[in-house]
Amino acid sequence: MPQAEVLATGTELLSGDVVDTNSARIARALQPLSIPLVQITVVGDDLPRMVAAIRAALARSEILVISGGLGPTADDVTREAVAEALGRPLIFDPELLEVIRARFQAFGVSMPENNRRQAFRPEGSRVIPNPIGTAPGFLVETNGRLLFALPGVPRELERMLSDTVVPYLRERFPPAEALAWRVVRTIGLGESWIDERLQDLLRGENPQVGLNAHPGMVDIRIQARGSTPEEAAARAEEAVRRVRERLGWAVFGEGHQAPEEAVIAALRARGATVATLERGTLGMLGGRLAAVDPESEVFRIGEVRARLATAPEHAAEAIRRQAGTTFGLAAEVLPEAESFQITVALAAPEGSRSVRRGHRGPLPHAAEWAAHAAMGLLWRWLREGP
Repeated sequence: MPQAEVLATGTELLSGDVVDTNSARIARALQPLSIPLVQITVVGDDLPRMVAAIRAALARSEILVISGGLGPTADDVTREAVAEALGRPLIFDPELLEVIRARFQAFGVSMPENNRRQAFRPEGSRVIPNPIGTAPGFLVETNGRLLFALPGVPRELERMLSDTVVPYLRERFPPAEALAWRVVRTIGLGESWIDERLQDLLRGENPQVGLNAHPGMVDIRIQARGSTPEEAAARAEEAVRRVRERLGWAVFGEGHQAPEEAVIAALRARGATVATLERGTLGMLGGRLAAVDPESEVFRIGEVRARLATAPEHAAEAIRRQAGTTFGLAAEVLPEAESFQITVALAAPEGSRSVRRGHRGPLPHAAEWAAHAAMGLLWRWLREGP
């Protein structure tokens, strides 16, 4: 099976102002094809550096996917870089120019003259249509290597991956075995604690099991192989069963399910309600719950205050009584010398719980941890009781 690399282009990706999300999109697209992504390189809009990066990637790997640099401006140099790296001239494609012109007409505007640059492509390349944008991509085959050049606009890149790149690679490199993926999501337990309880699964080769930590959450990622899709799925499901069995209440969902979705659904199923009170959390706890319960069926009140009149443990009970809800949640993030002190608390008719810890990350990270920790307290109560 061939291996692939990604070359993400754009000086903005090196400035810290823009996050490279396209590489993750490409990685996800390659997973079902059993094509391993072995390296991601980020390079600015510098022609010599791009040429060097393209040559190095093609020397290592059979497949290279480039994102960005196909626009009409002077700093969009992917076409020139590919042509130079492969020793091919750029050719003008009049049919491609008409496609680009027609795209502008569909938008109700005339095509600026500089968009004519987008009708050039390396000699011997094939056009990858862009059905929702003006920047076409291209595919080049050279010395047994494949190079895909795609625009950097995320929704355009994603569409071209699904419409053209993935079908082409699936036909060119049919997987020798079937793969199945699962993601089990947990909250309220630390990565080290989970690692200890899944040691044998983490050491296994099929399925392969790994941990992915987020603030206050841990995902267990499972990849299983089989001679048929059914066999791969069965192995993945068995791993999911074992993970759920060992981690118990901490598992709140699978795939991309968010903790607030699980919490709101569980409250709704019990006919229960919740209110929140926060300080220093950027309103993240109440905001997340409100986003999945906009009609306030379950999440009744969310207050953000400059200070709490009492400790979070008492504040949770105060907001519960004020709102007349089943549960009250309080979260407080206080700055200290070089860190934050986080306290979250849950109040219920039968009693209360709280968690306190220090955090040395930035405020948004601390706020996210606080929101997840508070939801984790409620989730555990809903699963286990007092």
